[in-house]
Amino acid sequence: MALGRTHDLVNLTALPAFLYVLPKDMMVPFSLGYVVGTFLLSPDLDLPNSKPSRRWKFLRWVWFPYQMISKHRGVSHMPVLGSLIRLAYIVGAVLFLYFTLIGVVSVVDKGMGYAISGWNPFESLERAFTSQEAVYFVAGVICADVVHILMDSLWSLLRRLI
Repeated sequence: MALGRTHDLVNLTALPAFLYVLPKDMMVPFSLGYVVGTFLLSPDLDLPNSKPSRRWKFLRWVWFPYQMISKHRGVSHMPVLGSLIRLAYIVGAVLFLYFTLIGVVSVVDKGMGYAISGWNPFESLERAFTSQEAVYFVAGVICADVVHILMDSLWSLLRRLI
């Protein structure tokens, strides 16, 4: 797609159609997932200078390994699979940073390291990912990706026809 703004606009324009078919109590988690999928977890994160990559500001470096192993319009542009890979990647990155923080803090101050390690991220993840809200959040991310990928496909087809 020529401009990231077009993806953002089309994605946001499509959101009400999705909301129309959802249960009312799941509209907020779905919408949050959809907006996160549109602006922060876009398939275009595989490009270092894409708009979604730049939106991560000073945390942009978290996506460098992902960008090194993922070619543009490769697995990141596969509906469902690309979304789940990016979600798993960001969860893995957060876990890695958490355990690195525990390790560094434990060297400096064992008491503080022990206090930080009192939180079990795996219990929190289990609670989060087994809730119905999480399912709708992930569905929102996936739907945002599907709209993005459809726009890419239509744009490529249009360019070939012209």
